[in-house]
Amino acid sequence: MQQSRQWKGKTGGGKFGQKSLFFMLRTINVSFFYPVLFVVVPFYMLFGREGYIATIRYFKNCYGFSTWKSFWHTYKNHFIFGQVVLDKFAVWSGREDQFEVEVSGNEYIQDLFNKNTGFIIASSHIGNFELGGFAFKQDKKKLYGLVYSGETQELQKNRIEATQKSNMNLISVKEDMSHLFLIKEILERGDILTIPCDRIYGSPKKIKCEFFNRDAYFPFGPFRLAVQMDVPIVALFVMKNSWKKYHAYVCPVNINTEEQNPVKKANTLACYFVNKCEEILRKYPQQWFNYYNFWKN
Repeated sequence: MQQSRQWKGKTGGGKFGQKSLFFMLRTINVSFFYPVLFVVVPFYMLFGREGYIATIRYFKNCYGFSTWKSFWHTYKNHFIFGQVVLDKFAVWSGREDQFEVEVSGNEYIQDLFNKNTGFIIASSHIGNFELGGFAFKQDKKKLYGLVYSGETQELQKNRIEATQKSNMNLISVKEDMSHLFLIKEILERGDILTIPCDRIYGSPKKIKCEFFNRDAYFPFGPFRLAVQMDVPIVALFVMKNSWKKYHAYVCPVNINTEEQNPVKKANTLACYFVNKCEEILRKYPQQWFNYYNFWKN
């Protein structure tokens, strides 16, 4: 599928660069590295033309900004993204103590922690989702995250070590789709599954929803799974407010409907989630880290 080819899904820096960064972040405060982004961001904007153009169009078409205002917001978007990436590396290095996370909707997720049923957390490339796992540490349920498996061994090793300390486990997407059997077992046991729900990754199972007044495609599978397994689904957005402060928003993805058709019900859940994504982006327009032509028209 064209969309899966446009997005590479791999963190840059190479093995040596990532290993060096992990080493430094274990002893040096992450904010020390933020000024470096003033040099790095223009480089990425200059040579990462595809991502730069896609972001410019996002601000112009979704918010009606002028060309110059869109350029300024694109620069800030890239700068914040650089901070978010550094923050992720700091957390994976074992330094999550550097960050404060305020939570809205904490009662929803705490209620789900206390129930026997499993549930799904819908993630997205909005804000810094990875910080959510560390903000909601608990020992009542195990948390499993579905992740892209194309990262370097160094990044995967550090991420696995960091998440296991917080009662989290990572599931790599397999070409033979064997991860689907594990997903079913996780939810049947009453545990938690996180799934990216804003990119279709080349899957033919997609749903068209209105997003910023235009039609866009989103993955259908996570919402069909929630209906099929009869488990709750919540959206989690962890947004950066300042250098060391984040705000986590827990948003239940539920609908009051008598609809019995599972496909139609899943469609409604998907579009409800998309609506929540748009709501949070209107509060934090610079924190959608999408660097390819999302709408294609």
